[in-house]
Amino acid sequence: MTGSIVVQIEAMLPQLPESERKAAQYILDAPEEVSKLSIHAMAEKAGTSAAAITRLCRSLGLTGFPDLKVRLSVDNAKLQKPGYYDIERGETVHNVIQKTVANSLQAIQDTVLHLQPELIEKVVGLFRKAPVIYMYGVGASGIVAADAAQKWLRLGKQASALQDGHLLAAALASAPADALFMGVSYSGNTKEVVQLFRVAKQYGVHSIGISRFGNHKVSELADSMLYTPLAPEATLRSGATGSRLAQLVVIDILFFAYASTQFEATIARLGQTHEAISFLK
Repeated sequence: MTGSIVVQIEAMLPQLPESERKAAQYILDAPEEVSKLSIHAMAEKAGTSAAAITRLCRSLGLTGFPDLKVRLSVDNAKLQKPGYYDIERGETVHNVIQKTVANSLQAIQDTVLHLQPELIEKVVGLFRKAPVIYMYGVGASGIVAADAAQKWLRLGKQASALQDGHLLAAALASAPADALFMGVSYSGNTKEVVQLFRVAKQYGVHSIGISRFGNHKVSELADSMLYTPLAPEATLRSGATGSRLAQLVVIDILFFAYASTQFEATIARLGQTHEAISFLK
């Protein structure tokens, strides 16, 4: 399952430098042609330089121009062109269902573009060593932080998703060695989240960021970054539906990767917690 590089380029277009933006726009205008061109031929047609195209590939998290061409070939081969769809006035319920499912699938597929197995393994190792894990997010990202906290809490970890920023700052200031702070913010610039990343850095608490692909304050402050897709925003999708789903997928991947490293203990813990809450049903 491979995410759409075309969708990623569309989303990143406004924040690219002019030389890279020229190359990106040409790719969007002629994706099938670009997949067959050399880097120098494309540079000439796009009115930019081969160096700018190489920089664009790095900005997209690709290894180089050949990797870009492979991604474009995958997109070009799809019967239904990838993309995100907004809900229009007067949509039928059938269309709402189709668009919502398509957006969700696209968000999951695009998440694959940014997940590096080596980094997942590193974060899992940090989780395994951590005596306490603090999760934090605001709004829809707060829901993701709470989901992450309850997952690791069920495995016997001291995990919490405090919503009081002052209380969390105090906890970070007195955190034990190897404690972790995970901040979730789609924009990467949420004020409260950024401030707590600064507190974590000040007191030597290793921090993990979950945010959209690109440069922002969270990526500057976090010790480890897990990226989600940068999806082009539309009116009704501003409710953080796609971004929330992508963040939850990242949490699920971390959870299952963590569980697989200590399978028997995980099964035992989950059984214990299930039994403990059974009386509430």
